Amino acid sequence: MTEHKVLSAEEMLEKIFSYINMLADEKDFSTTIRILTDMGRVLVNADRASFWVWDRRNKQHFTIVALDNGMITVPEGKGIVGASILKNETIMINDTSRDYRFHGDVDKNTGYETKSILCMPVTDSSGAVIGAYQAINKLDENGQFGEFTETDRKHLGLAAIYCGKMLESYLLYNENQMDSVTKLRNQKGFYDYYNKRILPYLYTEKVAMVLGDIDCFSVVNRIHGKSGGDVVLKEIADLIVYKLQLNDEAIRWEGDRFLILLPGKGMSEAVLFAEDLRSSVEAARFAYGEYELHVTMSFGVSELAFNNSSDENIELAMCKLQRAKDLGRNRVE
Repeated sequence: MTEHKVLSAEEMLEKIFSYINMLADEKDFSTTIRILTDMGRVLVNADRASFWVWDRRNKQHFTIVALDNGMITVPEGKGIVGASILKNETIMINDTSRDYRFHGDVDKNTGYETKSILCMPVTDSSGAVIGAYQAINKLDENGQFGEFTETDRKHLGLAAIYCGKMLESYLLYNENQMDSVTKLRNQKGFYDYYNKRILPYLYTEKVAMVLGDIDCFSVVNRIHGKSGGDVVLKEIADLIVYKLQLNDEAIRWEGDRFLILLPGKGMSEAVLFAEDLRSSVEAARFAYGEYELHVTMSFGVSELAFNNSSDENIELAMCKLQRAKDLGRNRVE
């Protein structure tokens, strides 16, 4: 159990004011959410707290903040968080051993012991659930395990409301950077991601880029129309996402082109990734009404140079991609 002092009413009020002062000048989303998450923990005198997002695309829930823990991911609808999100209800448990919904996998991996849980869904301005706030292990005035109460439920609601507003704003911002067909980042999203995440990484680590293009995609659109083409784009996007690791990122670059960033990977690893993706696309059959659509892809692979601009790095991959096209398509260069 982490050492956290249980505050008196006067100390708690002072602490809340300090959180409000920190939030007044804070512009960074991650820092703001972490401050709000810690504020919720203090409001209910909990040992730990976490803030969860509902990732509908990948059918999972994951933490964007997990105090005293790393990122946690659970399948959609699983565990206390999943039940709270799917049923849109606050769940208060003071003995996890008596609740079938509690799964102790995280405890087994970390050695931590979860005794009590207070989990509250987080909603957007329309009332739709977009995440959840979870407080773990209520502490009494002696710093020992206690029990959550209805008062704690009311107090946690304050942090949950603010977290919901912040998360909604963040999701709307991301939606503006998302391609409507594939749900991947669009070009605008790429530049934001590159500058904030990839550029700092490049100073110390390798980053590879894979640029893919669907061969003869215009034929699919001509025969099956835009709706048939969109099916292919969505299915390929899903296939790419399935193959990504935690820090990888995929972007719908333009038209039928996909750009994939692979932090921590060099040229040889990126080529293997591209070849695996190429063969998977070649073997795939995409259902569209009574038809089975079949396409192939060509890929250009390059390793990013930190002294190049993002556009210059893309141009290197673009040249490799064009060579793959010129040499007969359905290949990796």
